[in-house]
Amino acid sequence: MNDIITTACKFVTSSIGRKILVALTGACLLLFLVGHLAGNMTIYGGCAGCGGKSWIDYYAMGLHSMPAWLLWAIRLGLLAVFVIHVLLALVLKYENYNARTHYQKEGTLKATLSSRTMVITGVMILAFLLLHLWQLTLNGDPANCYEHVVLGFQNPVCSAAYIVAICCLFMHVRHGVQSVMQTLGLGTRKVRPLYNIVAVLFALVVCAGFISIPLAVLTGILH
Repeated sequence: MNDIITTACKFVTSSIGRKILVALTGACLLLFLVGHLAGNMTIYGGCAGCGGKSWIDYYAMGLHSMPAWLLWAIRLGLLAVFVIHVLLALVLKYENYNARTHYQKEGTLKATLSSRTMVITGVMILAFLLLHLWQLTLNGDPANCYEHVVLGFQNPVCSAAYIVAICCLFMHVRHGVQSVMQTLGLGTRKVRPLYNIVAVLFALVVCAGFISIPLAVLTGILH
């Protein structure tokens, strides 16, 4: 047991170990984004036999009908993954900044805007996430989720803030997907040049899906 603990501590305290943990927690958060988007897309569905309700109302009620212990286990698990990801990413950023050589400085100049602004977009996403949870999750009625979402996005300021936040998410996810694939060594050398294309397409699909909801509300498609 002591050997396992010692090995785990060495892994976490090593630069490579931290990079792998950031990649793994990042992959978990990317999967959560896909699941969250799939749930949000139910706002476009409904049927005559549903009592006039949107599928998103049933989706929200289904989530809240889960056993309390399971729901909180999922929430706390996601929170732990998020906190670990953020803290280790900041540690790596700090270490890279202190250990930067002339070669690394040149590499930084060639880095993409997404990679250079990962910390900034991450902080903005965190601030938005807290506001989003307060507005649409903690203060919402699951049985009237559709109405709550539409009323919220009918406010142009709220919709604009949401769209800006999703644009930050695009930049963060675009670099994040590429970093996860590169760090975890997914694919062969022949596939590696496609990392950037995969990352951009993934970020575009996910973020376009999220942004479509406030735009649909503002244009009257959802009302």
